[in-house]
Amino acid sequence: MRKMICVIVMFGVLGAGSIRAAENIEVRLSGSVLSPGDAGYKDIYGKSVFLPELKAGLALSGPLYIWAGYGLVSKKGETAVLKYEAKSTQHFISGGAGYRGAISDKLEWMAEAGLLVAAYREEAMGVTVTGSALGVVAGAGLGWRLGEKLFLAAEAGYLFSSDKVEGKTIKPGGFKAGLGLGIRF
Repeated sequence: MRKMICVIVMFGVLGAGSIRAAENIEVRLSGSVLSPGDAGYKDIYGKSVFLPELKAGLALSGPLYIWAGYGLVSKKGETAVLKYEAKSTQHFISGGAGYRGAISDKLEWMAEAGLLVAAYREEAMGVTVTGSALGVVAGAGLGWRLGEKLFLAAEAGYLFSSDKVEGKTIKPGGFKAGLGLGIRF
């Protein structure tokens, strides 16, 4: 519960800057391949999973901006030894700051860092485990302007969080790389 309160406060602080003009708002939808950071997760669900994400940003001053995002991983697999069906869902709620710079008239680069809450749920062999872990996220990417408002983005980053479940450490998140489409208002 404390972790969720921290995230709500963080988004409140980020939202306080939203009083600026609307032309400084950016919304980006992306699809990434996530290589899980947890070896046990990889054994059950595979070495890569699909991670769709929605991210919104607000320009502050010059190249600086704040952002908030949400991503979801949902996957089915089999337990390693007994081959029972397993289902896993991970929700990634994040927010932080970024910096954007121009390479040319159409090409730009960006770097972002922030906090992350990874909420997880796993069902296997009649047992359901749920929880959440606080962590960090960092990433970088390139943006290609398609017009005045639309742009394509290629991004890579790392979602790091960890939690203890029945004495074992789990690590929701991992390395991600993907493509997205965005619009600036």
